Amino acid sequence: MLQFYFLSILLNIVAGLVFIYAGKGNGDETSLVLSDSDDFNPETDDLNFDAEASSSEKKSSKKENLKNLAIPFLGDKTLQLVVGILSALTGLMKLLSPIQYDVAVVGDLIPALAGLAAGAVLLLDWYQERSEVELPLPEMIQNIYTGGRKYLGIFCIIAAVLHFIFPLVLFL
Repeated sequence: MLQFYFLSILLNIVAGLVFIYAGKGNGDETSLVLSDSDDFNPETDDLNFDAEASSSEKKSSKKENLKNLAIPFLGDKTLQLVVGILSALTGLMKLLSPIQYDVAVVGDLIPALAGLAAGAVLLLDWYQERSEVELPLPEMIQNIYTGGRKYLGIFCIIAAVLHFIFPLVLFL
């Protein structure tokens, strides 16, 4: 179905952006929330501009400004829960109903696996944040869950872009 095709692309991109830009749960604030310290206060802020500031200082301040201006709603836990549920359901439906005239199950395998993985990690993140019971995970899954979130995000975005560009290619 074409509805699941577009929903899979959209949710994989959003989930990938969440993994890349938003911090891991467990009550931590994400780095995307705009801080109040960026407001200009004429009484306390220094008005002297150094025209000879080094380029590395300019680049680091530019990166910080871009980080603060990055999509702040990606850190919202309700959005992450909704994206997790929808990604998992869409990934499951993509396994069962691929694009028209495509092979079932393997026709959309990579976007479906990306959606299932993104949904599972987002739901696990939401559960561990809300639960007082520690959920023991195998070491391989724990490594992906803690250290491989950005790589999972990149995988989701690449799967979505390739699936959009090549809709009828086997595995995409």
